[in-house]
Amino acid sequence: MLFRKKPQLSEIQMKPFKKRFGDKKVFAQCLMPIRGPEGFRKLDYDFANQIDPTEIMDKIEENGFNSFALVVKDTDGATLADTPHSWNPTGRDLCGEFAELCEERDISYFLSVTNMNDAYRGWKHPETVSVHIKGGSVKVEGYEKERYEPGDIGTHYEGEMRVDIPEGTTFEEMKEKIPFLTDKIDKTKGEARSARGQGYIPKTSFHCPRSKHIDYMIDLIQELTRKYKVDGVLADYIRYHHGFRDFCGCKRCRTAFAEKYPNKADKIMKSSEWWDFRENNIVEYGRKFNDAVKSVDEEIVTGWFNLPGPRIYSRRFVAQNYGKLSQTMDAVIPMTYPYLMGTVDDGWKWGKLGDIYHWYQQRNMAKRFKEYGEETTVYCVTNSVECNAEEMLKSCIGYDYGLGIALFKYYGTSEAQWYASKLYSEKLLNQDLGDPAPSEEQIQNILIKVYEKYPPKVKPRWYKKYLKSQ
Repeated sequence: MLFRKKPQLSEIQMKPFKKRFGDKKVFAQCLMPIRGPEGFRKLDYDFANQIDPTEIMDKIEENGFNSFALVVKDTDGATLADTPHSWNPTGRDLCGEFAELCEERDISYFLSVTNMNDAYRGWKHPETVSVHIKGGSVKVEGYEKERYEPGDIGTHYEGEMRVDIPEGTTFEEMKEKIPFLTDKIDKTKGEARSARGQGYIPKTSFHCPRSKHIDYMIDLIQELTRKYKVDGVLADYIRYHHGFRDFCGCKRCRTAFAEKYPNKADKIMKSSEWWDFRENNIVEYGRKFNDAVKSVDEEIVTGWFNLPGPRIYSRRFVAQNYGKLSQTMDAVIPMTYPYLMGTVDDGWKWGKLGDIYHWYQQRNMAKRFKEYGEETTVYCVTNSVECNAEEMLKSCIGYDYGLGIALFKYYGTSEAQWYASKLYSEKLLNQDLGDPAPSEEQIQNILIKVYEKYPPKVKPRWYKKYLKSQ
């Protein structure tokens, strides 16, 4: 299900990638080390310590990827690098290990860094966490609703990740390792894809973009960029919490808003100036992030992640002004994950939901292109977990606007998907930047080979016709 009026990047829009990566498309695989072997729903530092970077890079090379992205700092706040002023519960410099391997193998190396969402520093530095303006409640999967009052900080139960207590380890011992862990347990595996985590529930925090958390982040970005040879540094969670509209009501923000808009000081959440103010806080941080990287090496590509949604979402919830943010960095990285909504492998209903969302998201991206700006580089990342090989490849061609595509993420990717990636790379990496994505016919030819080796759980209609014709 492909949207036919797909945008295509111009020469100006491709310039930052062409300057750094040459004329060929970029095909990247992404790794989140602390999320466990299934790729989602878990927070697992023991697993991160068992990772073999050489084995990972071997698999990436064997399956045709020319780029690798490491989530060096996730929403928990741990930084898996040699950084003396940051929290690293693994004690391991995974960032350095992968940097060496990528350089040896001539594979482009990206770092993804979570910014405003940081559970550990929310526990350690609650004074930098965003503050609620209004009271309310939020649903917690596997537990009762969590209520909050005006003036409470934005530390809440984590929505997705859960923690298992290893055999022989007590809860108290686990809490020493993960200080933001709670004794609340999500015992039920929900039907919705975002509710499938089971285990102890940690807390998480979104920090105020006007707080000292920003100084910490900028120092960290510069340290990572100086210490490791990287080709790109990407900003994730460069936004407010997507679940609330009432951040941030701290004294810092109230004072700054009143100084900038003295006639609107009593119009917090009630004026367009307030929503402008929040957007500009995020834009200003984007500039600082970019400047921190470029002060080390002008040619390192910078980018910011966004969940492309309608304008009411980008403005009233996450406060990402697409046009202004796009001017702060080299590229925008839309997170186009349609099949996290559902996969046909879980049933007809879920497959239809995923297909509909894929169709909608392609239409939505065509609209968002205009907001990003005519000179903005757009490089998409899509999901390779919790979907099947065909759904993955449909996304690969649906969101390749001329630069290639990134897959998210390594753990949880099936063997059928690895094989599909290998065959797809043979098409993609023979293309130059700016070429249209491989065709649907080429995708079907790839899938025929994949299905011969790994029969699909649910045979697509076109494949049934193909089998009958043989």
